[in-house]
Parts: sequence; structure tokens; C-alpha cells
Amino acid sequence: MASNPKFCSICDQRHITKPSTDWCFECNQALCTECKDFHTISKASKNHSSVAISNYLALDSSFSQIEGHCSVHDDKYQLFCQSHDCLLCLTCLEEHMKCEGVVRISKLTEDVKTSETFIETQNSLSDIILNLSKIQSNLEENLRDITTQKESVLRQITQLRKKINSHFDQLENALKIELCKLVDDQCHTNIDTTLEEIRKQKVNMEIFQQEMEDLYKYGSDLQTFFGLRRISVEMNTTDQYLQTLGDDGILNRVEVSCKMDTKICNFIEEVNSLGSIQLQKLPDQITLKRSKNKQAQLVGVRNKSINEIKLKLEHTFKLPSRVTGCCFLPDGKIVLCDRSCKNYVRILNPHAELMFEISMSPSQAFDVTCIDDRTVAVSSDSIYCRQINIVNIDAKSRRPLLTEGICYGITHKDGSLMVCVERKGIQNVNTQNGKSTSIVPCKLSIWCYIVSSDNKLYYTNSEDHSIKCCDMEGNIIWTFKNENVVRDPCGIAVDNTGTCLYCYSTYTNCLVCRWTTK
Repeated sequence: MASNPKFCSICDQRHITKPSTDWCFECNQALCTECKDFHTISKASKNHSSVAISNYLALDSSFSQIEGHCSVHDDKYQLFCQSHDCLLCLTCLEEHMKCEGVVRISKLTEDVKTSETFIETQNSLSDIILNLSKIQSNLEENLRDITTQKESVLRQITQLRKKINSHFDQLENALKIELCKLVDDQCHTNIDTTLEEIRKQKVNMEIFQQEMEDLYKYGSDLQTFFGLRRISVEMNTTDQYLQTLGDDGILNRVEVSCKMDTKICNFIEEVNSLGSIQLQKLPDQITLKRSKNKQAQLVGVRNKSINEIKLKLEHTFKLPSRVTGCCFLPDGKIVLCDRSCKNYVRILNPHAELMFEISMSPSQAFDVTCIDDRTVAVSSDSIYCRQINIVNIDAKSRRPLLTEGICYGITHKDGSLMVCVERKGIQNVNTQNGKSTSIVPCKLSIWCYIVSSDNKLYYTNSEDHSIKCCDMEGNIIWTFKNENVVRDPCGIAVDNTGTCLYCYSTYTNCLVCRWTTK
């Protein structure tokens, strides 16, 4: 094969240099017009797929380097080992006889360009580019606001300076230097660094988006398959980076102000400073678009079956016998709802030692969910106090939110509470004003629990002995119901792969399930 695809590979072997016009993916060779004509009528190659050489060259070099031929055994790749993530010819297979998940390449690449994964990857790329654009605009706007606020503070300082004598010249300059240094050295440096990375990521995602279009138009199925894998990795890495920006507070808006010392006007001789420059970080208001199934496995990588899931005991805590709700705070503290102490929430240290209790009277404590590092929400199953209590752990105070019915399981996501309300269904409750909207109207019975994961809600219902999964709009995704397997499901937890673990009946049994499309 010619090292340069711009020239015919077959002619090159005959020491003839001719410009190529087409590329054969099966032969992995460039063809000139004459060789293409013979290639088309040859019995061995008449069914081979080819594209114009210009379209082939438009593909990213990493895609064009994917070959369908085993260089070790001089044979065509026909299989793919998911355990070792490598292509196999029939001779290579001898070394992978014990591997699980060896499948035919034709099966993996069949309809790959019209597959749900391909379409979701394209949509996800668009979402990430949109998120990058939102963050870019937000950061640029913040920089403009900082500049405006800086100018405003400078005017305040100058106006105050005019009212005092020359004794304060040095203090004025010192405060201006502090302001400029804090804004220019910290704010601009940090935001510019983040903004530069955002622009870089945006450019990369736009390149990947173009590569996806090129793969769809010109790439072979094998190239599309591996290109999709590579792009999926980069896409997930960028998406996790975006989520990390929000989680780490990097996207918090910075505001600049100046707190003037009120004693300056009346007690000039006693004042040693004009004021102090303050930076206030406000939570970002950016809503990042996140397509469903963003945590899907890489293309061609086999998911572990639930039979391969192994539970490992990490810690054993001796707790009261009637705990109905539990959550962990970011610092490791444990918050319990104890039925043997109905009107109290118990706060334990990471070693499960009681630190203190907070009264929920006159309501009760059924379930609890973490809102932030010092705030939890506690549902009440009292028929007399139908409410949710927002509890400040540090201040040991609570703020009630009235509800339409008796509350059981509760979970938190993006500033809202999702709660199981008896005979009402799943409701969304705003943590600030207590306003509620219905997500899933249904007849929930007592002792129902709910958990959120990856923009999905999972909840139990002992009324019909079922476990259900729905999206954040309440559209049911799947339902598990088999009374021969489970009755009266209660507590539920979900890992990041969508595997559910829930207890039922006597509270001594657990069941693991995972929804599949098969």
C-alpha cells in the first residue's frame, strides 16, 4: 500500500505514480481510475465499498488509521474482544478462547450510523457545545459586570477621598491598589483561565461534531464504530468537566463591592483604613442541558450483569431498631429518622456516635434527604402535621413547608424536593416557597420511598407491590412488578449504572434489579 493515499496503491507496487480517485475500505487501498474499474468488476472485490479519495482524506487521521487487516497474521479482522478491547482475526482468536464477550465485528457495526448510540452521541455533542456556549457567555458577562463594579467602587473611593484632607492620600491609594490587585490578579486570572479552557473545549467539541458528520457521510462502519468510541470518551470527559465546574463552585459569579468605614466622616483622626474590598460569590444560574443516558457505557463495552455484582461490607453501625430514614452529609455525619423517638432527628458522627438530637415536634420524622453540607429536609408522616421540615444542622433550627398530604419517602435534586405523598403521588416541592406541583399522580400507599439518579426518579409503591422508574417530568420508563419475587417494597437505593437495590417485606431481605432493553 502506498504510504500516501493521494496516489494509487496498486500502481505504486508497479513503481508507477498515478493520482488516486477512490479509496476502498475493504482493501485499505487508494485506487486510480483504471484500477478502480478493474476493482469494480473483479469477483473478489466487486462488493467492496469505496468513497471518493477527497472524502476519505476529509476524515480525521485517527479514523483513517483504523485498519481492517491484522498486521501480525496477515488476515482480515472478523471479531472483537470486549474484555481486552481489541480486534481479532481468526488466528488471534486462539489467544482469546477463554475471553467473555467475543463478538463478530459485523454484529457490532451493523446499522451503527443509525443506532441510538450514534444519534445520542450527536445530540450529546450539541448539548455540550450549547453548555459551553452558555458558560462562555456567563463568564464574559461576569467579567463585564466586574469591570463595571470595579469602576463603581473606584468612584466611591474617589468621592469619599474628596471629603477628607491630604492625610488620607496614602490610605486612598492603598485601598485602590488592594481593589485592583484583588480584581485583576484573582478575578481576571481565575476567570480568564477557566474561560480559556472553556473556549478550548468548545472548539474540540465542534471539531468532534464535524467529525461525526464526516463519519456519517464518508466513514466506513468500522471507522464509525471506533470513531464513535473515541468521541464518546472525549465527550463524557468534557461533560464531567462541566459538571465539576459547577460542583467546585468555579462557575459562581463574582461580585465586587466596597464596604466603607462609616466612622471616617466624623472621626478622621481615628481611622486607619478607608475600607475593605469584598468579593461575593453567588451561585451560578446556568442550567446545563443534559441528555438522557449520559452515563451510558462506551460503544462495544459489555455491561456487567447483576450476577457479577458483589457487595462488600465497609462498616457496621449499631443503630436503633426502628430507623425509617437515613442520609449522609458531605462531611460524613449521619442523619437518622428514628421511629422509637418519633419527634426527633438524630445526628451521628462518622463513627455512628450520637452528637445531638433536633426535635421535629409537633410533626414526626419519617425520611430525610441532604440538601447541602449543613441542611437536610425531613418528611413528616403525621396526620396532624402534613409538612416537610427544612432543618439547619448547625443552627439546630427548622423551617416547615406545608404539604397537601402525609409525606413518606423524600429526595432532593437541583433545589427541589421530590416527595411521596400518600394517595397523591410524587410531588415536586420548592425548598424556598413550599409550592408543590404533581410529577406522578398515583395512589401511593404508606411506607413508599424515592431516590433520584441521573435525571431519573426511582420509587416504591406497596399499594401494588411495584418499583417504578420515571424521568423528571413523570414519564414512566419502566416498572418492576412480580409479587412472587417481592411484596411490600420499601427502602430503595440506585448506583450510577441504574442498578436498583431495595429492601422489602421483613426488612431482612434485599433485591437487586437493573432494567435492560432486551
